[in-house]
Amino acid sequence: MERKPEIDIIGNVPWGTHICHFYRTEEDLAEILVSYFKTGLEKNEFCLWITSEPLKVDAAKAALNKELKDLDSYIKKGQIEIINYSDWYTKSGKFDADKVLAGWLEKEKEALRKGFAGLRGSGNIFWLEKKDWRKIADYEAEVNSVIGKHRMIAVCSYCLDKCRALEVIEVILNHHFAVIKDSDRWIRVENVEHKKTKETLQAAEKKFRELTETITDWIWEVDREGIYTYVSPKVKELLGYEVSEVLGKTPFDFMPEEEAQRVGRIFKEKLINEESFYGLENINRHKNGQLVVLEINGNPIFDEKGQLSGYRGIDRNITGRKQREEALKESESKLREQKLALEQKNLALKEMIEHIERTKNKTKEDIAINVNEFVLPLLKKLKIKGSPPKYVDLLRHHIEDMVSSFGRKISEKPRNLTAREIEICNILKGGFTSKDVSELLNISRQTTEKHRKNIRKKLGISNKKINLTSYLRRI
Repeated sequence: MERKPEIDIIGNVPWGTHICHFYRTEEDLAEILVSYFKTGLEKNEFCLWITSEPLKVDAAKAALNKELKDLDSYIKKGQIEIINYSDWYTKSGKFDADKVLAGWLEKEKEALRKGFAGLRGSGNIFWLEKKDWRKIADYEAEVNSVIGKHRMIAVCSYCLDKCRALEVIEVILNHHFAVIKDSDRWIRVENVEHKKTKETLQAAEKKFRELTETITDWIWEVDREGIYTYVSPKVKELLGYEVSEVLGKTPFDFMPEEEAQRVGRIFKEKLINEESFYGLENINRHKNGQLVVLEINGNPIFDEKGQLSGYRGIDRNITGRKQREEALKESESKLREQKLALEQKNLALKEMIEHIERTKNKTKEDIAINVNEFVLPLLKKLKIKGSPPKYVDLLRHHIEDMVSSFGRKISEKPRNLTAREIEICNILKGGFTSKDVSELLNISRQTTEKHRKNIRKKLGISNKKINLTSYLRRI
């Protein structure tokens, strides 16, 4: 049991805290709740105050305005609602625990959507009739079991004079701690069981927080609507936003419109089928405007009743990897284009070579036809008319060589024959003797023999028993 100043009796409690507040007078109510809601408004929390006797709506507003001075501005911007219990607990004429709990959860979602840090609420149970005690006790137990998963803080106010001793004990057991006035001092009574659980959870939370802050990935949780209820600090490194800027929003709020629609359809399908998702790539917009590619893995979360309550998962920045993949794809595309261009050039070159070869063959055929049809018949006539036979035969031989490959082959570089030697080779190939060569070229027999030796040497047949004329005809 602790004694604390009134303004600090509740303290800086974390989200998910469920508090019971026992009072006797209107002043007891105002003393705790005015300070409680003032703190919430200053911390950008959405506040919902459900009033009942002895502190009704107008009196509650007056007490809070006295402390704040600018309550109307908070009301106008929708940060606080102060309503009567009949508009909340017994809206349908009777108390319906499921509807009331659903109402709190919906208010939390609405608060987060509007950019508030969470929901700070309070309900005065003065209106409760004895016949409904079991309903409210079961409701409080249900709230106590689920509130820890939400960005909510709740204070439930009970009139001490209307509660029996066992009822006071049951109320305390259904809350994390109780605030009770002892004479002129407020005291805080811890639920021992909850305190032990809280200490265990705090130790686990510390380890979890240390883990999430050391790994490079971003850990998150969303509810069924896709609204973030938890994000690890790594979101700052990935998207540039503070945790408080992300809570209450959905993943789709950080995506380009078309991407949000695409991923939204996938999320909806997974939600309907209550399925996990792995390796889901999506494009997000960093706070600085740059696009970031994330890879998401997520698993469904189920409540105690087996109902899907949301998803928990990890986001990993794969922007660098995607950029490398895109660069590789672009490089491969360029290589394919270059290969295609080279193949087209090779095809064009092949067609050009084939065209040249066809033209060359056609020219050769034309020359051969012209020689056979026109030139050789004239040579026969010259021979008949008494022209020197050797000169006529030599001319015929040269003309025939025009349509053969001998001239090209005999003059190839490896042989290095001189012009005179090539000329002699051509005469010898035609069946003429060394004597004929000397007469036709007007050179001595000695010179002719010298040329023959050089030719045999350059052709590589110097020391071989090979007839030069026969060899030349085989070239």
